[in-house]
Amino acid sequence: ASALSRALESIRDADVNVVVVERDDARKRFVERESLVEALRASAAFERAVTFRKAPTMEETARALAVADNALARDIATCVRAFVNVVPGADRGVKLTLSLLRSTLCSRLHVDHTSARMMVTFYGRGTEICDARTSAAIAKANADGGNFVTDALKTLAEKFAPPREIRTCDVALLKGERWTYADGSTSKGKAIVHRSPLIDENEWRLTLKVDVANFGCECEEEH
Repeated sequence: ASALSRALESIRDADVNVVVVERDDARKRFVERESLVEALRASAAFERAVTFRKAPTMEETARALAVADNALARDIATCVRAFVNVVPGADRGVKLTLSLLRSTLCSRLHVDHTSARMMVTFYGRGTEICDARTSAAIAKANADGGNFVTDALKTLAEKFAPPREIRTCDVALLKGERWTYADGSTSKGKAIVHRSPLIDENEWRLTLKVDVANFGCECEEEH
């Protein structure tokens, strides 16, 4: 297993709902590449989604997502392989979504209705996650069906315990509500609460989202 795979393995623990792997090397590799930054800055917004039956190679990734930069395609493939190695069911199919975002699609705090999702923001502001205590309270209220309580807790969180932003190029593996453990129990009520960041008119983000192919995110929100 790769170093990234080993770093993400703790997501399998029942008391862990998010793992963030810091990647200073990737930050330096991509953020300082002016030619790539300028090409993306000049690009129109896009969303490219593709499903693979197994972890793709760098070449397959580049071709399917129309990524001309080999270093970026290679890094995406590395992240996907780590996801497949760690998340149950991902070895039977994985969905990749590469997006260049020029607006805030949704900034509401929420949980994902999937087993786990990987998020990597290569450029721009990253996904924002709540601290453990805040996330636990909101996720439990959400699972119990208490919309009024959930909304109240979200409002309090935004005011008194705002979520923290994941740094550019760091890999975040977010546990959703449908992770199933060996004893048959699930992560419902214990998923990580997070949201997409607010971005200004002239800002943009390049994000990678990785899911198990047979799961869809019912919240239909970007992160």
